[in-house]
Amino acid sequence: MGSSLDQPRIDRQLPGETLLRALGVDTARPCGSLADHEWDTAILESVRQGVIPLLFRQVRIADSAGDVPAGVVARLRQLAVAGAAKNLRLYRELTDVLGVLRRSGIDVIVLKGAYLAEAVYGDFALRSMTDIDLLVRKRDLEATESILMAGGYSHRRQPHQDEDYSQCQHLHPLARGDGPPVEIHWTIESPTEPFEIDIEGLWERARPARVAGVDVLVLSPEDLLLHLCLHTSFHHRLALGLRGCWDILETIRREKATIDWGQVERRARGWRVEKYVYLMLRLAKDLLGAPVPEPVLAGLTPGGLDPRVMQLARTEVLGQASERSVFAPFARVSGSTRILEKVRWLARAAFPSRKILGRIYPASRSLRTPYPYYLLRWHDLIRRSGMAVWCMVRRDEGFEAMIRREHERDVLMEWLKPASL
Repeated sequence: MGSSLDQPRIDRQLPGETLLRALGVDTARPCGSLADHEWDTAILESVRQGVIPLLFRQVRIADSAGDVPAGVVARLRQLAVAGAAKNLRLYRELTDVLGVLRRSGIDVIVLKGAYLAEAVYGDFALRSMTDIDLLVRKRDLEATESILMAGGYSHRRQPHQDEDYSQCQHLHPLARGDGPPVEIHWTIESPTEPFEIDIEGLWERARPARVAGVDVLVLSPEDLLLHLCLHTSFHHRLALGLRGCWDILETIRREKATIDWGQVERRARGWRVEKYVYLMLRLAKDLLGAPVPEPVLAGLTPGGLDPRVMQLARTEVLGQASERSVFAPFARVSGSTRILEKVRWLARAAFPSRKILGRIYPASRSLRTPYPYYLLRWHDLIRRSGMAVWCMVRRDEGFEAMIRREHERDVLMEWLKPASL
């Protein structure tokens, strides 16, 4: 690795750091000390990070002392009320789905947000949600799909006839009208990944609970932690930001008396996900003060951990998406000194396989010859990278800084890739 990547470059205060102050995490600098432009940053970042309800809760506490500008309180109240109304509609839908599956005799484990908001956060309005995630046994997948479709649900997009659902962790999302999408899982991560998730163990350890007014099952505290860590760091590559860390914080707070940390360690190793669990527990502890025992972190620390990884992960969580405005393949090409490597990257970007082209342009899948979409691909590449090429020719300093950030981010993305079996 070149010397230019020896340390991550942080050129200014990350917007997430301002948000942490507004959320009351940084007790040394209370949110009442934020300037007007910092409140603007905090609000915009709370929208991006999906933590508007948490920020509004903190603002209401601080506002009792008159520390928050009235305009800030009004803006956040409007955003929080809209989010609460959206969650209310989602829970109404969840009640219907869980009710019909329960009456049909299908066991369900409620995953992630739908369980976290009501049972872990203690208020369905405090945790933003966009969809409903449910786990059923693999043998119940077809029956579950049929039951929901008979109740008016349909696929958001038409599944391919040759697609094998056993290669994916969930069915295609189902929705009814303009309601939230429902994802029916049979496992918590893609079965094609080199993990060894104990699916039967998840069911054996599941606990009864009541969610959306229906008796269901939920993951054990240890399995819930493992799922949250894996989902946030591997599946979403830290894109969930502070919301993913806060889910872990609230889970540990609620289950602190029952979590068996020894089981967390052993299962993380058994599932081959220990580095993801370490990363998220460390971030939750360092950023939010989550009460994670240090011996647990010591036991999960990956061998040969590059010290840059944690700093880069912190920057990824607290950074601003708009900063990564350089098209990633172009950033890799422009930063490489090897001609063959540049040619390979350019070829992959300009001539993706038909499968990858179908992911980029779903409409191309139905065509016998997708060549028109290659022309569209070239157009999009020029549109997205044309200015970057001009900046590179001019040796623009801002552009070169963005290239450095993209290369630094690549260090983290490479580390997040799973080891092969």
